[in-house]
Amino acid sequence: MTQNHDDDDRRARIRQSRQVLAGDMIRPSPDPWTNGGGSVSLSPLQRNYLISLVLLLILGLILVYIIGLGIASIVLFVVALGLIASWLVF
Repeated sequence: MTQNHDDDDRRARIRQSRQVLAGDMIRPSPDPWTNGGGSVSLSPLQRNYLISLVLLLILGLILVYIIGLGIASIVLFVVALGLIASWLVF
């Protein structure tokens, strides 16, 4: 009787060890670098900030083409400041 009980305990411990070794109870942590949806999820503030930076860049490029780099450098400087400040927004 005790032999049967010891065998059952031993089998239970072996089964539990196999489950632990197999990772049955371990859940992987989510990877912060992957995005399952395929699209970038931005808040409305981040989206508007990104749109304004793109519009400023386009305006700067148009000014470079039409007027020259002297005037466009002001707009491009604001774009550069916006890119540096984007560390706070994103």
